[in-house]
Amino acid sequence: MTEFDILFKALKITEEELKEKILEEGVVQTLSKDTLIVEQDKYIKWLAIVISGKVRVWQEKEDRQVLIYYVKPIETCVLSLSAAFRDCKSIINANTEETTTIVKIPVRLVSEWSFKYRSWNKFTIDSFVFSYEDLLSSYKKIAFEKIDQRLLDYLNSFSKQNNTSIINLSHSQLAKEIGTTREVISKILKKFELKGIVNLKFKQIELL
Repeated sequence: MTEFDILFKALKITEEELKEKILEEGVVQTLSKDTLIVEQDKYIKWLAIVISGKVRVWQEKEDRQVLIYYVKPIETCVLSLSAAFRDCKSIINANTEETTTIVKIPVRLVSEWSFKYRSWNKFTIDSFVFSYEDLLSSYKKIAFEKIDQRLLDYLNSFSKQNNTSIINLSHSQLAKEIGTTREVISKILKKFELKGIVNLKFKQIELL
């Protein structure tokens, strides 16, 4: 099964004309880890749909990053989708978290297909709805949760997802995920260590 076949099946695309256009206009790319897909303050030329792998989406200002969400298989970045509809500059950055395969669609076709094909229209609307929930969740965490609680939640989530109590992330990497500075992360982790929550090693955190 090709990447396009996976896409057609997942998005339930039945219109033969749309399939032909995607095959004609779409581009499949497999990208290595840490490849920049979308750059903040630049126009977006392609809408990337993830077929396999994972993409990290964040905003950056004055050397600080705020994680917005992750884009997983058969998803696209809704903020890129929004920019494609409005033909404006991107307000986010996006890069690959691991080896990732994407299908790229020229942005000039995104809105046109939404009006013309029912399955593509459903895909774009669903993307907005589901990503709105992710954005709302991220906003609640930033607005209402203290940084130490957000950090602990992240460590627990990372441990559960990777089925390990050993977290091989530097304090700088954690700061990017939480949206704060390395110094703040180091201070909170030291407090966690004194409370017996973690055991700190070089670029490694053991969740106790």
